[in-house]
Amino acid sequence: MVSTIAVVGSGVAGVAAVQALRSEGYDGRLFLIGKEREHPYDRTALSKTVLCGEKSHPPLLLPTDSIADLRVEMVLDTTAVRLDVERCELEFDNGSSLKADRVLLATGARARAAAIPGVTLAGVATLRTATDAYELRQQWHPGQHLIVVGGGLIGCEVATTARKLGLDVTILEASDELLQRVLGRRIGRWCRQRLEELGVTVRLNAGVAEFTGTDRLTGVIDTAGEVLSADSAILCVGAEPETMLAEESGLRCSRGIVVNASGGTGAESVFAAGDAASWPLRTGGRRSLETYINSQKEAAAVASAMLGSPVPAAQVPLSWTEIAGRHIQMVGDIEGAGTFVARGNLEDGAAVLFRVDNGSVMAAVSVDAPRDFAMAARLVDAGLHVNQDALSDSDMELRKIYQAARREAALT
Repeated sequence: MVSTIAVVGSGVAGVAAVQALRSEGYDGRLFLIGKEREHPYDRTALSKTVLCGEKSHPPLLLPTDSIADLRVEMVLDTTAVRLDVERCELEFDNGSSLKADRVLLATGARARAAAIPGVTLAGVATLRTATDAYELRQQWHPGQHLIVVGGGLIGCEVATTARKLGLDVTILEASDELLQRVLGRRIGRWCRQRLEELGVTVRLNAGVAEFTGTDRLTGVIDTAGEVLSADSAILCVGAEPETMLAEESGLRCSRGIVVNASGGTGAESVFAAGDAASWPLRTGGRRSLETYINSQKEAAAVASAMLGSPVPAAQVPLSWTEIAGRHIQMVGDIEGAGTFVARGNLEDGAAVLFRVDNGSVMAAVSVDAPRDFAMAARLVDAGLHVNQDALSDSDMELRKIYQAARREAALT
Protein backbone atom coordinates (compact mmCIF):
# COMPACT_ATOMS: atom_id res chain seq x y z
CA MET A 1 0.00 0.00 0.00
CA VAL A 2 1.27 3.48 -0.88
CA SER A 3 0.81 5.74 2.14
CA THR A 4 3.67 8.26 1.76
CA ILE A 5 4.98 9.92 -1.42
CA ALA A 6 7.88 12.37 -1.53
CA VAL A 7 8.29 14.70 -4.51
CA VAL A 8 11.79 16.20 -4.72
CA GLY A 9 11.62 19.44 -6.69
CA SER A 10 9.09 22.24 -6.50
CA GLY A 11 9.04 23.27 -10.15
CA VAL A 12 6.27 22.63 -12.63
CA ALA A 13 6.86 18.85 -12.81
CA GLY A 14 6.79 18.46 -9.04
CA VAL A 15 3.71 20.60 -8.58
CA ALA A 16 1.87 18.96 -11.49
CA ALA A 17 2.64 15.54 -10.01
CA VAL A 18 1.20 16.56 -6.64
CA GLN A 19 -1.96 17.81 -8.32
CA ALA A 20 -2.25 14.69 -10.48
CA LEU A 21 -1.78 12.35 -7.52
CA ARG A 22 -4.69 13.92 -5.66
CA SER A 23 -6.80 13.91 -8.83
CA GLU A 24 -6.05 10.20 -9.22
CA GLY A 25 -7.45 9.62 -5.74
CA TYR A 26 -4.26 9.26 -3.71
CA ASP A 27 -5.17 9.99 -0.09
CA GLY A 28 -1.91 9.42 1.78
CA ARG A 29 0.80 11.78 2.99
CA LEU A 30 2.31 13.91 0.27
CA PHE A 31 5.55 15.88 0.61
CA LEU A 32 6.80 18.54 -1.80
CA ILE A 33 10.46 19.34 -1.23
CA GLY A 34 12.08 22.45 -2.74
CA LYS A 35 15.55 23.91 -2.29
CA GLU A 36 14.39 27.52 -2.74
CA ARG A 37 12.73 29.49 0.04
CA GLU A 38 10.01 30.81 -2.22
CA HIS A 39 6.81 28.90 -2.74
CA PRO A 40 6.64 27.09 -6.09
CA TYR A 41 6.52 29.62 -8.94
CA ASP A 42 6.34 29.76 -12.72
CA ARG A 43 9.87 30.10 -14.08
CA THR A 44 8.68 30.89 -17.61
CA ALA A 45 7.79 34.40 -16.43
CA LEU A 46 11.31 35.20 -15.23
CA SER A 47 12.81 36.21 -18.59
CA LYS A 48 9.74 38.19 -19.57
CA THR A 49 7.28 39.92 -17.19
CA VAL A 50 9.37 39.57 -14.01
CA LEU A 51 12.66 40.72 -15.50
CA CYS A 52 11.09 43.78 -17.11
CA GLY A 53 9.17 44.67 -13.93
CA GLU A 54 5.64 44.17 -15.25
CA LYS A 55 5.20 41.68 -12.40
CA SER A 56 7.01 42.09 -9.09
CA HIS A 57 7.06 38.32 -8.56
CA PRO A 58 6.43 35.31 -10.79
CA PRO A 59 2.97 33.71 -10.60
CA LEU A 60 2.68 30.95 -8.02
CA LEU A 61 2.25 27.41 -9.29
CA LEU A 62 0.64 26.40 -6.02
CA PRO A 63 -1.22 29.20 -4.21
CA THR A 64 -1.56 28.94 -0.43
CA ASP A 65 -5.19 27.81 -0.52
CA SER A 66 -4.26 25.06 -2.99
CA ILE A 67 -1.61 23.76 -0.61
CA ALA A 68 -4.27 23.34 2.06
CA ASP A 69 -6.79 21.82 -0.35
CA LEU A 70 -4.27 19.31 -1.66
CA ARG A 71 -2.97 18.55 1.84
CA VAL A 72 0.62 18.99 0.73
CA GLU A 73 3.35 19.03 3.36
CA MET A 74 5.75 21.69 2.08
CA VAL A 75 9.45 21.32 2.84
CA LEU A 76 11.15 24.45 1.45
CA ASP A 77 14.70 25.80 1.64
CA THR A 78 15.83 22.18 1.90
CA THR A 79 18.05 20.10 -0.39
CA ALA A 80 17.95 16.33 -0.66
CA VAL A 81 21.58 15.17 -0.46
CA ARG A 82 21.16 11.39 -0.42
CA LEU A 83 18.64 8.84 -1.66
CA ASP A 84 18.72 5.21 -0.57
CA VAL A 85 16.79 3.59 -3.41
CA GLU A 86 16.48 0.25 -1.63
CA ARG A 87 14.92 1.73 1.50
CA CYS A 88 13.29 4.60 -0.42
CA GLU A 89 14.67 7.05 2.10
CA LEU A 90 15.83 10.63 1.58
CA GLU A 91 18.38 12.52 3.65
CA PHE A 92 18.50 16.33 3.68
CA ASP A 93 21.13 19.02 4.12
CA ASN A 94 19.69 19.97 7.52
CA GLY A 95 20.31 16.46 8.89
CA SER A 96 16.71 15.27 8.75
CA SER A 97 15.44 12.30 6.74
CA LEU A 98 12.21 11.00 5.26
CA LYS A 99 11.17 7.47 4.39
CA ALA A 100 8.53 7.11 1.71
CA ASP A 101 6.81 4.43 -0.32
CA ARG A 102 7.42 6.31 -3.57
CA VAL A 103 9.90 9.05 -4.49
CA LEU A 104 9.63 11.31 -7.52
CA LEU A 105 12.78 13.09 -8.63
CA ALA A 106 11.68 16.35 -10.28
CA THR A 107 14.93 18.14 -9.57
CA GLY A 108 14.88 20.25 -12.74
CA ALA A 109 17.96 21.66 -14.43
CA ARG A 110 20.76 24.07 -13.67
CA ALA A 111 22.36 26.67 -15.89
CA ARG A 112 25.13 25.13 -17.97
CA ALA A 113 28.54 26.12 -16.67
CA ALA A 114 30.90 28.01 -18.93
CA ALA A 115 34.65 27.63 -18.31
CA ILE A 116 35.54 31.10 -19.59
CA PRO A 117 38.22 33.32 -17.99
CA GLY A 118 36.55 36.06 -15.96
CA VAL A 119 33.20 34.31 -15.71
CA THR A 120 33.10 34.90 -11.94
CA LEU A 121 33.35 38.69 -12.27
CA ALA A 122 30.50 40.75 -10.85
CA GLY A 123 28.21 41.67 -13.71
CA VAL A 124 28.34 38.23 -15.33
CA ALA A 125 25.13 36.39 -14.49
CA THR A 126 22.75 33.58 -15.33
CA LEU A 127 18.96 33.57 -15.14
CA ARG A 128 17.56 30.47 -13.50
CA THR A 129 15.76 31.56 -10.33
CA ALA A 130 13.49 34.36 -9.16
CA THR A 131 16.38 35.75 -7.13
CA ASP A 132 18.45 35.98 -10.32
CA ALA A 133 15.66 37.98 -11.99
CA TYR A 134 15.26 40.35 -9.04
CA GLU A 135 19.00 41.07 -8.94
CA LEU A 136 19.25 41.69 -12.67
CA ARG A 137 16.20 43.96 -12.58
CA GLN A 138 17.90 46.13 -9.96
CA GLN A 139 21.25 46.23 -11.77
CA TRP A 140 20.08 47.04 -15.29
CA HIS A 141 19.50 50.64 -16.35
CA PRO A 142 18.74 52.35 -19.68
CA GLY A 143 21.80 53.00 -21.80
CA GLN A 144 23.87 50.18 -20.34
CA HIS A 145 25.42 47.66 -22.73
CA LEU A 146 24.37 44.04 -22.16
CA ILE A 147 26.11 41.09 -23.80
CA VAL A 148 23.84 38.05 -24.16
CA VAL A 149 25.93 34.93 -24.59
CA GLY A 150 23.83 32.41 -26.50
CA GLY A 151 21.01 32.91 -29.00
CA GLY A 152 18.61 30.20 -27.89
CA LEU A 153 15.15 30.71 -26.41
CA ILE A 154 16.22 32.25 -23.11
CA GLY A 155 18.87 34.41 -24.76
CA CYS A 156 16.39 35.83 -27.27
CA GLU A 157 13.71 36.35 -24.61
CA VAL A 158 16.21 38.18 -22.38
CA ALA A 159 17.39 40.31 -25.30
CA THR A 160 13.78 41.30 -26.02
CA THR A 161 13.18 42.24 -22.39
CA ALA A 162 16.44 44.17 -22.06
CA ARG A 163 15.55 46.28 -25.09
CA LYS A 164 12.20 47.09 -23.47
CA LEU A 165 14.19 48.36 -20.49
CA GLY A 166 16.31 50.60 -22.74
CA LEU A 167 19.56 48.65 -22.68
CA ASP A 168 21.84 48.33 -25.67
CA VAL A 169 22.00 44.61 -26.40
CA THR A 170 24.41 42.40 -28.31
CA ILE A 171 23.82 38.67 -28.76
CA LEU A 172 26.84 36.46 -29.32
CA GLU A 173 25.75 33.16 -30.88
CA ALA A 174 28.30 30.42 -31.55
CA SER A 175 26.39 28.84 -34.46
CA ASP A 176 25.47 30.41 -37.79
CA GLU A 177 21.86 31.23 -36.87
CA LEU A 178 19.70 31.89 -33.82
CA LEU A 179 17.29 29.38 -32.30
CA GLN A 180 18.13 26.52 -34.66
CA ARG A 181 17.65 23.73 -32.13
CA VAL A 182 14.07 24.59 -31.19
CA LEU A 183 12.71 26.68 -34.07
CA GLY A 184 14.84 25.65 -37.03
CA ARG A 185 16.91 27.80 -39.35
CA ARG A 186 14.00 29.43 -41.21
CA ILE A 187 12.16 30.70 -38.15
CA GLY A 188 15.46 31.42 -36.42
CA ARG A 189 16.48 33.74 -39.27
CA TRP A 190 13.11 35.50 -39.15
CA CYS A 191 13.43 35.98 -35.36
CA ARG A 192 16.91 37.43 -35.83
CA GLN A 193 15.54 39.98 -38.25
CA ARG A 194 12.81 40.96 -35.81
CA LEU A 195 15.33 41.34 -32.97
CA GLU A 196 17.55 43.48 -35.18
CA GLU A 197 14.55 45.68 -35.93
CA LEU A 198 14.25 46.19 -32.15
CA GLY A 199 17.82 47.40 -32.12
CA VAL A 200 19.52 44.21 -30.94
CA THR A 201 22.94 43.58 -32.46
CA VAL A 202 23.32 39.91 -33.40
CA ARG A 203 26.76 38.43 -34.03
CA LEU A 204 26.71 34.89 -35.40
CA ASN A 205 29.61 32.41 -35.32
CA ALA A 206 30.78 34.32 -32.27
CA GLY A 207 31.60 33.18 -28.76
CA VAL A 208 33.34 34.58 -25.70
CA ALA A 209 37.06 34.05 -25.17
CA GLU A 210 37.27 36.14 -22.00
CA PHE A 211 35.31 38.42 -19.70
CA THR A 212 37.50 41.37 -18.71
CA GLY A 213 37.56 43.67 -15.71
CA THR A 214 39.22 43.96 -12.30
CA ASP A 215 36.44 43.48 -9.78
CA ARG A 216 33.53 44.00 -12.13
CA LEU A 217 32.90 43.28 -15.79
CA THR A 218 33.97 46.04 -18.17
CA GLY A 219 34.31 44.16 -21.44
CA VAL A 220 34.15 40.96 -23.45
CA ILE A 221 36.76 39.59 -25.81
CA ASP A 222 35.06 37.48 -28.45
CA THR A 223 36.51 34.43 -30.14
CA ALA A 224 37.65 36.56 -33.09
CA GLY A 225 39.71 38.68 -30.70
CA GLU A 226 37.51 41.77 -30.84
CA VAL A 227 36.97 43.68 -27.58
CA LEU A 228 33.40 44.74 -26.77
CA SER A 229 32.61 47.12 -23.93
CA ALA A 230 30.03 45.76 -21.52
CA ASP A 231 28.28 46.84 -18.34
CA SER A 232 26.86 43.36 -17.84
CA ALA A 233 26.66 39.96 -19.47
CA ILE A 234 24.25 37.08 -19.12
CA LEU A 235 25.07 33.48 -19.94
CA CYS A 236 22.27 31.77 -21.84
CA VAL A 237 24.12 28.72 -23.12
CA GLY A 238 21.59 26.11 -22.11
CA ALA A 239 20.86 23.97 -19.09
CA GLU A 240 22.01 20.66 -17.65
CA PRO A 241 19.59 18.20 -16.02
CA GLU A 242 20.11 18.17 -12.25
CA THR A 243 21.06 14.53 -11.77
CA MET A 244 23.60 14.53 -8.93
CA LEU A 245 21.21 13.00 -6.38
CA ALA A 246 20.16 10.32 -8.87
CA GLU A 247 23.71 9.54 -9.96
CA GLU A 248 24.97 9.19 -6.39
CA SER A 249 22.09 6.84 -5.60
CA GLY A 250 23.12 4.55 -8.45
CA LEU A 251 20.34 5.39 -10.92
CA ARG A 252 21.19 5.33 -14.61
CA CYS A 253 21.77 8.81 -16.01
CA SER A 254 22.71 10.00 -19.47
CA ARG A 255 22.09 13.73 -19.92
CA GLY A 256 19.14 13.22 -17.61
CA ILE A 257 17.76 10.48 -15.39
CA VAL A 258 16.95 7.65 -17.78
CA VAL A 259 13.29 6.65 -17.46
CA ASN A 260 10.72 4.61 -19.33
CA ALA A 261 7.59 6.18 -20.84
CA SER A 262 5.88 6.06 -17.44
CA GLY A 263 8.74 7.75 -15.60
CA GLY A 264 10.14 4.59 -14.03
CA THR A 265 13.87 4.66 -13.30
CA GLY A 266 14.57 0.94 -12.87
CA ALA A 267 14.43 1.27 -9.09
CA GLU A 268 10.95 0.00 -8.26
CA SER A 269 9.89 2.88 -6.01
CA VAL A 270 11.76 5.78 -7.63
CA PHE A 271 10.48 7.83 -10.57
CA ALA A 272 11.61 10.95 -12.42
CA ALA A 273 9.93 13.65 -14.51
CA GLY A 274 10.48 17.13 -15.89
CA ASP A 275 13.77 18.71 -16.92
CA ALA A 276 15.77 16.19 -14.88
CA ALA A 277 14.40 13.19 -16.80
CA SER A 278 15.61 11.76 -20.09
CA TRP A 279 12.18 10.76 -21.38
CA PRO A 280 11.34 8.61 -24.44
CA LEU A 281 10.10 10.46 -27.52
CA ARG A 282 7.26 9.21 -29.67
CA THR A 283 9.44 9.46 -32.77
CA GLY A 284 12.25 7.47 -31.13
CA GLY A 285 15.21 8.36 -28.97
CA ARG A 286 15.01 10.23 -25.69
CA ARG A 287 16.06 13.47 -24.08
CA SER A 288 15.31 16.03 -21.42
CA LEU A 289 12.65 18.20 -23.06
CA GLU A 290 12.89 21.29 -20.84
CA THR A 291 9.37 22.51 -21.56
CA TYR A 292 6.54 23.50 -19.25
CA ILE A 293 3.89 21.50 -21.11
CA ASN A 294 5.94 18.32 -21.43
CA SER A 295 6.79 18.51 -17.73
CA GLN A 296 3.07 18.56 -16.95
CA LYS A 297 2.39 15.59 -19.24
CA GLU A 298 5.27 13.60 -17.77
CA ALA A 299 4.08 14.36 -14.24
CA ALA A 300 0.60 13.06 -15.04
CA ALA A 301 2.08 9.82 -16.41
CA VAL A 302 4.29 9.40 -13.35
CA ALA A 303 1.37 9.94 -10.97
CA SER A 304 -0.53 7.06 -12.57
CA ALA A 305 2.54 4.82 -12.51
CA MET A 306 3.30 5.55 -8.85
CA LEU A 307 -0.23 4.48 -7.98
CA GLY A 308 0.11 1.21 -9.87
CA SER A 309 -1.73 2.05 -13.09
CA PRO A 310 0.96 3.00 -15.60
CA VAL A 311 -0.11 4.66 -18.82
CA PRO A 312 3.03 5.02 -20.97
CA ALA A 313 3.30 8.51 -22.45
CA ALA A 314 6.12 8.88 -24.96
CA GLN A 315 6.45 12.61 -25.55
CA VAL A 316 6.16 15.00 -28.47
CA PRO A 317 8.06 18.27 -27.73
CA LEU A 318 5.57 21.09 -27.15
CA SER A 319 6.41 24.62 -26.07
CA TRP A 320 6.05 28.35 -26.68
CA THR A 321 7.97 31.60 -26.40
CA GLU A 322 7.65 35.36 -26.92
CA ILE A 323 10.40 37.04 -28.90
CA ALA A 324 10.41 40.60 -30.26
CA GLY A 325 6.75 40.95 -29.36
CA ARG A 326 5.67 37.86 -31.34
CA HIS A 327 4.00 34.79 -29.86
CA ILE A 328 5.68 31.62 -31.14
CA GLN A 329 4.51 28.05 -30.53
CA MET A 330 6.18 24.81 -31.54
CA VAL A 331 5.33 21.11 -31.56
CA GLY A 332 7.65 18.28 -32.59
CA ASP A 333 11.17 18.79 -33.92
CA ILE A 334 10.98 21.19 -36.84
CA GLU A 335 14.44 20.24 -38.16
CA GLY A 336 14.49 16.76 -39.66
CA ALA A 337 13.62 14.64 -42.67
CA GLY A 338 10.85 15.63 -45.06
CA THR A 339 9.68 18.85 -46.67
CA PHE A 340 8.55 22.20 -45.31
CA VAL A 341 5.07 23.52 -46.01
CA ALA A 342 4.27 27.15 -45.21
CA ARG A 343 0.79 28.37 -44.36
CA GLY A 344 0.50 32.14 -44.49
CA ASN A 345 3.32 34.65 -44.84
CA LEU A 346 5.45 35.69 -41.88
CA GLU A 347 6.02 39.08 -43.41
CA ASP A 348 2.28 39.71 -43.51
CA GLY A 349 1.58 38.53 -39.96
CA ALA A 350 0.42 35.16 -38.66
CA ALA A 351 1.87 32.02 -40.24
CA VAL A 352 2.58 28.35 -39.60
CA LEU A 353 5.51 26.30 -40.89
CA PHE A 354 5.01 22.52 -41.05
CA ARG A 355 7.50 19.70 -41.50
CA VAL A 356 5.86 16.87 -43.44
CA ASP A 357 7.53 13.48 -43.87
CA ASN A 358 5.99 10.58 -45.82
CA GLY A 359 2.70 12.46 -45.89
CA SER A 360 2.44 12.96 -42.12
CA VAL A 361 2.84 16.22 -40.22
CA MET A 362 5.84 15.67 -37.93
CA ALA A 363 6.28 19.17 -36.53
CA ALA A 364 4.98 22.72 -36.73
CA VAL A 365 5.99 26.21 -35.65
CA SER A 366 3.45 29.02 -35.56
CA VAL A 367 3.86 32.77 -35.22
CA ASP A 368 0.90 34.74 -33.84
CA ALA A 369 -1.47 31.97 -34.94
CA PRO A 370 -2.71 30.25 -31.76
CA ARG A 371 -5.90 28.95 -33.32
CA ASP A 372 -4.10 27.31 -36.25
CA PHE A 373 -1.47 25.99 -33.87
CA ALA A 374 -4.04 24.17 -31.77
CA MET A 375 -5.08 22.16 -34.84
CA ALA A 376 -1.48 21.80 -36.03
CA ALA A 377 -0.59 20.22 -32.68
CA ARG A 378 -3.45 17.75 -33.11
CA LEU A 379 -2.20 16.83 -36.58
CA VAL A 380 1.28 16.17 -35.22
CA ASP A 381 -0.01 14.26 -32.22
CA ALA A 382 -2.23 12.04 -34.37
CA GLY A 383 0.43 11.41 -37.02
CA LEU A 384 -2.20 11.67 -39.73
CA HIS A 385 -1.54 11.77 -43.47
CA VAL A 386 -2.54 15.10 -45.00
CA ASN A 387 -2.89 16.77 -48.36
CA GLN A 388 0.06 19.19 -48.55
CA ASP A 389 -1.68 21.54 -50.98
CA ALA A 390 -4.59 21.84 -48.56
CA LEU A 391 -2.17 22.40 -45.68
CA SER A 392 -0.63 25.41 -47.39
CA ASP A 393 -4.02 26.93 -48.34
CA SER A 394 -4.83 29.58 -45.71
CA ASP A 395 -8.41 29.72 -46.95
CA MET A 396 -9.00 26.11 -45.92
CA GLU A 397 -9.56 25.63 -42.19
CA LEU A 398 -7.06 23.34 -40.49
CA ARG A 399 -9.95 21.86 -38.54
CA LYS A 400 -11.46 20.58 -41.79
CA ILE A 401 -8.09 19.22 -42.93
CA TYR A 402 -7.76 17.39 -39.61
CA GLN A 403 -11.27 15.96 -39.85
CA ALA A 404 -10.69 14.80 -43.45
CA ALA A 405 -7.42 13.13 -42.45
CA ARG A 406 -9.16 11.31 -39.61
CA ARG A 407 -11.90 10.07 -41.90
CA GLU A 408 -9.35 8.82 -44.39
CA ALA A 409 -7.38 7.07 -41.63
CA ALA A 410 -10.54 5.35 -40.43
CA LEU A 411 -11.11 3.86 -43.90
CA THR A 412 -7.62 2.40 -44.24
